Amino acid sequence: MREALQRFPAFTQGFWTWLTGKALPGQKPRFPVGPWGYLFRTVLTFGAGFAMSTLAVVGALPAPALWVLLGWGLCLNGSRNMALVLVHQCGHHRFTGNAKVDRFVGECLSVLLVSQDVVSYRHDHHKLHHGPRSFTTDQDPVVIFIRRFGFRAGLSRRSLWVNTLKTMFSPYFHGSYLHSRFKYNLFSTRGARRIAGWGYLGAWLCLILLVEGMWKVWLVAFAVPVFFLYHQSAFLELLTEHAWFLAPVPGETPREFVARRCWGRFCASPLPEAGLPAGARVIAWIRWTAVMFFYHLPVRFLVLAGDAPQHDFHHRHPGTMDWPQATYARQSDVDAGHGGWPEYRDVWGLHVAIQHVFDALARLPAAAGGDLRNSALAAHPSIHSTEP
Repeated sequence: MREALQRFPAFTQGFWTWLTGKALPGQKPRFPVGPWGYLFRTVLTFGAGFAMSTLAVVGALPAPALWVLLGWGLCLNGSRNMALVLVHQCGHHRFTGNAKVDRFVGECLSVLLVSQDVVSYRHDHHKLHHGPRSFTTDQDPVVIFIRRFGFRAGLSRRSLWVNTLKTMFSPYFHGSYLHSRFKYNLFSTRGARRIAGWGYLGAWLCLILLVEGMWKVWLVAFAVPVFFLYHQSAFLELLTEHAWFLAPVPGETPREFVARRCWGRFCASPLPEAGLPAGARVIAWIRWTAVMFFYHLPVRFLVLAGDAPQHDFHHRHPGTMDWPQATYARQSDVDAGHGGWPEYRDVWGLHVAIQHVFDALARLPAAAGGDLRNSALAAHPSIHSTEP
């Protein structure tokens, strides 16, 4: 599907690579970025979104509702890139490769986002999610996370879709997530990290109490994108991250085991067919454009941010330092014959990835991993699972 977009001019191909999340064979980044450049760009995006929403809230911009929405989008993209990419790589000690530097950067970002500290995240993610005996099993923190909110074996695809929508707006879901974030920052950490967590939240509280109207700024410009929208984005990303709930196949190798549970999640719909009658061609192109820019583009920017489309590449090569160019690094691995691994799997459309996960869960017998909200596994401390 990516190759079909070469029908557009050559100067647009970088944009299509970013939007879809998939590079062309042999394509190289026009402007490569390193870890510090990625960090600067991410913090700038987050700060611009926060500033935009703040100015709208205090009445400094015309059409404030529009500016708030734009600010939310930028702030959410920045916060998801911080967690999904930067804190993730810091947890792997692959931001710079220096464990002390990476932990410091990761902790600073986790304080800013009021999210899970790097030390506990590294244990949950590196030891459990990447563990050869726990990956995508009932011991995987992500599976625990998904099942905690009522996703159980034997439900129909329709029931699972309904449960997804209910979860995204559920007070229990958001309350649990928020409770976990505050618990990590105020009570679960130690030393300087705990002091930083208390100091950061204390500074916000002082501003809210002492500055007139600051509570509106905090609520609209910070809390909505960094808590409410962040939770929804993280949930959809985690739900589709892997082919959860697949039973092991007898005789499969460790690499086959991982490859069967990983896929690339890309954002595009097939181009309209050539040779359509004039009227049908116009309608088809209008529909395609609308789907690309009002569905796939928001998904790419707000849900599958950063290197999320190429997460399968990360599980094959978790130690790579080429993560800032993951889109191109994955394609280079494909071009090189994927180095002894099975072929990569491409899934086009977030909804298709969700359907694959739901189909696997629906095929399981009802007794295989029921609703875990009241089980011992549901008591696992990491509501964030592998999501910082």
